[in-house]
Amino acid sequence: MKYAKSFDIWAVPRGLLKGIQAGQWVHAGDTTNKGIFLGVKPSGTVVCAWYQNAKSAKDFRTYIKTLRTYALT
Repeated sequence: MKYAKSFDIWAVPRGLLKGIQAGQWVHAGDTTNKGIFLGVKPSGTVVCAWYQNAKSAKDFRTYIKTLRTYALT
């Protein structure tokens, strides 16, 4: 599956979020609030790694991996 251009995650109906592939760039409202979509938990919680939070993490890969595992459980 190809990645799409970054889109506003708040504008997507909740039911369609399960069809988005992990790793897709998204933004929340303003295009400067970028993040990486990591999945939707069975409870319906949307999990994204927001760029500013990920940038400040000591180990970027571990941060992303931890959030992806959280999204899957």
